[in-house]
Amino acid sequence: METQNRQHPIDGTEGDPIDIKIAAAWTKNYRIMNPNETISHFFGNQILQQILEQPECLGIRIYYANEVRLNWIQRIFVAISNFLRWIVGAYGVKHLILVGSDKDGIDQIPEQVPTIAPSDPEKPMMAMSFKAAAPTIAEQASPCPGGAGCPKNTLTN
Repeated sequence: METQNRQHPIDGTEGDPIDIKIAAAWTKNYRIMNPNETISHFFGNQILQQILEQPECLGIRIYYANEVRLNWIQRIFVAISNFLRWIVGAYGVKHLILVGSDKDGIDQIPEQVPTIAPSDPEKPMMAMSFKAAAPTIAEQASPCPGGAGCPKNTLTN
């Protein structure tokens, strides 16, 4: 249970759609900085709905976690590594990009439609008169620390 008083209450409107070009650039940056690491996780709609259907739930907070507990020597090396990354300016801000996924595991992202010029400028191009709504992708809404409503509980201390 959250024990912190909020200055800016969460109201369920947090988070915004993000342009596919920005999302692609940010995920590429992450892959470059974290080679051979996990780049995404999939959560099924049933568990997401189960969480969202809890009384008074307005959204989902996603925590970064790691099952490996470092010993004191490893912590020193991690601290030095983090310090060096900070010195060279390669630290950056972690972002989460949320996308839908279909039954085959294919991400539902807006397609980038190439611009094709007609081979004969005298011929008119035919256009389709219907278009399906583009899928929505989103980025994290309120990162902690620093975002509105950051909790103090057993997952944060």
